Amino acid sequence: MERTRRFATLLIILLFLFSFGEFSYCNDNLNTDNNVYVVVVNKLTLLDIEKMPNLKTIMEDGSFGLMNVRGTSGYRGAESFVTINASNKAFASYESSQFFNLNDEVKRIYKNRVGTLEKDYEVGNIQIGRLYNQNENNRYSPVLGALGYVLHEGGLRTAIFGNSDTDEESIRTSGLIPMDPKGLIDYGNVDNILVEDGDYPYGIRTDYDKMLYEILNIKSKASLIVVDTGDLNRLNSYSSFLSTDGFYKKRDMILADIDDFIGKLLSIMDENKSLLMVLSPNSGEERIDGNRLSPVFLWGKNVERSIPVSSTTNRPGIVSNLDIAPTIVSLFNLKSENMSGNIIKYIEKENAFDYIKSINGRINLMSKVRSKTLLTYGIISIILMIIILNLLLFKIKLDNRIGDWLKIMLLLLYGLPLIFIISSLFKVDNLTSFFASLTILITLFMYIFIKFNSNRLIYFITYAYFILIVLDILFNGLFTKFSVMSHDPIIGARYFGIGNEMVGLFLAIVTLTAGILYENYDNKIVSILLLLVSIALVGHPKLGANVGGTIALLSASIYFILELMDKQLNFKNMILTLFIIGITIGILGYIDVKLNPNPTHLGSALISINERGIDIIRNIIDRKLLMNIRLVGVSFWTKVTFINILTQVIVSHLYKDTVNNIMKRGIGKGYLSSILGSIIGFLLNDSGLILSGISINLITLFLIFLIINNEEKFNKQEVDIN
Repeated sequence: MERTRRFATLLIILLFLFSFGEFSYCNDNLNTDNNVYVVVVNKLTLLDIEKMPNLKTIMEDGSFGLMNVRGTSGYRGAESFVTINASNKAFASYESSQFFNLNDEVKRIYKNRVGTLEKDYEVGNIQIGRLYNQNENNRYSPVLGALGYVLHEGGLRTAIFGNSDTDEESIRTSGLIPMDPKGLIDYGNVDNILVEDGDYPYGIRTDYDKMLYEILNIKSKASLIVVDTGDLNRLNSYSSFLSTDGFYKKRDMILADIDDFIGKLLSIMDENKSLLMVLSPNSGEERIDGNRLSPVFLWGKNVERSIPVSSTTNRPGIVSNLDIAPTIVSLFNLKSENMSGNIIKYIEKENAFDYIKSINGRINLMSKVRSKTLLTYGIISIILMIIILNLLLFKIKLDNRIGDWLKIMLLLLYGLPLIFIISSLFKVDNLTSFFASLTILITLFMYIFIKFNSNRLIYFITYAYFILIVLDILFNGLFTKFSVMSHDPIIGARYFGIGNEMVGLFLAIVTLTAGILYENYDNKIVSILLLLVSIALVGHPKLGANVGGTIALLSASIYFILELMDKQLNFKNMILTLFIIGITIGILGYIDVKLNPNPTHLGSALISINERGIDIIRNIIDRKLLMNIRLVGVSFWTKVTFINILTQVIVSHLYKDTVNNIMKRGIGKGYLSSILGSIIGFLLNDSGLILSGISINLITLFLIFLIINNEEKFNKQEVDIN
């Protein structure tokens, strides 16, 4: 009996402790702030941060950087919002983003258009069908609502509060961020969240107190909470009605409201368990600056004082809008299915604001001058070639001062891309300093060409190119990161590795360098090794990461080797070439998928093919062909390429013996290989015209220089004989 009483007493104590533990656990869980908050402050600029002390606190204690906001075609509107929650860039409009609280009337409309609601949802997009129709022929094949899908599959819930409505238009694009593929969101309020206030644009403003109250009530249920502050977006559309003073007065008032809300939101968050993102899905306010990269702030769990980076960009301080969704799902330890972006990571950095402001200035400058600078280079190339063609057609002797100056101009034009690369080493963030740096470098190069008027200078320039580009690839854009020859993070087509402009440059330089080395040293092994190393640099996922460029360079290299071996490019060798290319791309793809934790374009494409079928290949091919067709029709590089081809044909006819002699030499093998590689590069890259144009332009300049130099020697020999 005594033993029974003791056992019963012990059991009661254990039950009591267990009940207390359960109660404590549940109680703690109810108060646990384990959420991701995405605060949308659309049209925010870097200049606004100084006026927002709470946002500055986030910046100083968390991570601060820039985000590429590009959608399918631009930097404004609904596209940037839907892209955040899609597997890839997607189309959207205000009309296809009609989110409403799901009252009885809205439910009836939704059911009629989409289908029955399997669960209770508070917010839905009644135009989700239109959104899918807009993306039916989207070449990026996005999975709409990918973020919402992953969260719902993981048993988590979403919420949306706020809108950017005006007095005439319903603007509810922020709902595109947390929705699932059916356009549904678990909780929220997008209808009754504004109050009338005559001091604000359209006489309305966001009711931040009500929004905060509703968030407090829902945060224990929803894992992802998206907040549309709305007022800056309304100010942007209302801006044309306001004077400069009126605009800034209202802007300061709105910024103060948003900052106060952010401060209150911080007070209800647990920094160790939650993540806050403050972002502008669109580019900043046009009336203040022309920046297309927008500020992004991250604060909370696993975030230290830093600048952000992702494997999408590999550029410290810059992330993509495609990286937002993978970062959110990673906090909940879920797999980022159907997401082409990558998880945002952090690099420790003091004075993050100064650093971000500095690179933002340089990036914006290069983006503005990039196309114009390359256009000017192309125009000067055409003018010089037309002048030279006229001199050659009219048999004007060039063994005089005219010939000397022509050679100097050819050397300068041949070396101009090298000048563009070197100029990026200066911290240039305005037009004055940009032109000053170019002027200084051009003057220096001219002095060297005049002072050391050697016929072998073009060889030295070629070697310098090769060394510089190899080092640049090895050290992640050390020389070209802020060059007009490199990537434009604002366009966002490519952030790292080697782009098509540099591939075109490298293709010509590699083949010419291999030819020069073979001609000077008569060593096949050295030239072949140089080509193989170059292919590895361009193709490796952690280095050049350019698939189209790899195929172009590989094709050129195989042709060069066939020439070295005195083999013809017959049908058998063409099949062998295709086989080698296939094996090489297969190896690179395997490395990218299996050994690279964050696959590049090649690996991502192979993963997409595996997950979504062979149709992805057709979409990739269509995208590249459409881009090339469009470029051929509108790009100035079409004219540059045509003039180059015409020049080569005329020169080859006028100086047949000289050209034949050059083609028999090692340099000729490099020249012909570059021609073939340029053709392949044009066909296999979505901006292959630029690749091809730059490559052909360089080898044409090289060829003309050799011809003029050869004619000088020939004329001098004639004089000596006479």
